[in-house]
Amino acid sequence: MKYLKLVYLRKVYQFICEWIIDHCISPIFGLLPVKNTILLESSPDLSDSTKAVFDEMIRRKMNEKYKFVWYLHHNIVNPPQIKNVDYLCNKRGRLVFKYFEYTSICLISSNMFLGAHSKGQKAFYINHGSPFKSVKGYYSVPDNVDYLLTASKIMGELLTYEMDTDIKKEVHLGLPRNDAFGRERSEIEKLFTISYKKIIAWFPTYRQHKTGHRTASSNALPIIHDRKAAVRLNDFVKERDVLIVLKPHFAQDLEYIKDMYLSNIILIDDLFFEKNGLSSYEFLNSVDALVSDYSSVYYDYLLCDRPVALIWEDIEEYRSDPGFALDIDYFSKGAYKIYTVSEFENFILDVVNNNDTFSQERKEICDIANYSRDRKNSKRVVDFICQKANL
Repeated sequence: MKYLKLVYLRKVYQFICEWIIDHCISPIFGLLPVKNTILLESSPDLSDSTKAVFDEMIRRKMNEKYKFVWYLHHNIVNPPQIKNVDYLCNKRGRLVFKYFEYTSICLISSNMFLGAHSKGQKAFYINHGSPFKSVKGYYSVPDNVDYLLTASKIMGELLTYEMDTDIKKEVHLGLPRNDAFGRERSEIEKLFTISYKKIIAWFPTYRQHKTGHRTASSNALPIIHDRKAAVRLNDFVKERDVLIVLKPHFAQDLEYIKDMYLSNIILIDDLFFEKNGLSSYEFLNSVDALVSDYSSVYYDYLLCDRPVALIWEDIEEYRSDPGFALDIDYFSKGAYKIYTVSEFENFILDVVNNNDTFSQERKEICDIANYSRDRKNSKRVVDFICQKANL
């Protein structure tokens, strides 16, 4: 009981401190002149479209004029050391973060909403992906976010409703992270201890969020609900020299699958990319096929023009909760549907035998979901940010 009281008092103390910082101290920061600082955020840290924009800005040597501050949700041991680039871990406290939020000339985020508070600031939300599942009532773009960047006009129109924002704020320039697709493949085979003839990335969306948010699906991971199903699929791909790299959504509760030790189904997380010096999208650009489900990575991977399968076993549960932001049956027609382990195996056989059934359908949806295939999204977005923020 004493321990619970201490926990409760600590939470009350934290709430009071945050309230004072947000409502008493932060407005004082708003009286300070805006500085030549660019504040950036993404989740996972140093990733996604924010990282692609940052890389383009560094390529242009904008760090010679501007100070860059990366807000990190977690402590990164050895972040890249670049001139005029600092890293602010949230463990350093809310006060320092609020100082930069109120005094930076430009705020760029793809996960949390960084809003402009002072005259001369501009805030750009460059998006965590195009809609698949409905997020209506779960996310709402604050009024002090100046621009919402989207992958295409149609995806922007969907986000207008789903994220409760003004369509006048939306700019359709393509997602910068997608510039990784269509480039030369990375030599990812050296990242694994086993050899293979084909490699398939499996990127499922979350079923049970770490924050407690859940979908209607009763399974933590689709298809391989238990060890028997997992071993069967592993043996199947092993016999055919296929490697499946399974990367759960970063917000997924992983306790269920951590104990699955399988030879040809390898579990990775975001540290895998950090450790090996490549982005998740550079990795995806280098695999032979993608398996996903109700994730926006489906739209992104269409730019590779390689086979995609979507696991559809709990489609009816998802129709009811959380629902979909669009006509799911139309937008998913570029993918093979998987309901069972047997259908998963059939898709693998297609990949092994180079059978590509849905090529035309993929191109149709890709043209709708993506602004362009020219791999110049980062350039367009940085040009736009520089123009609007007077950088």
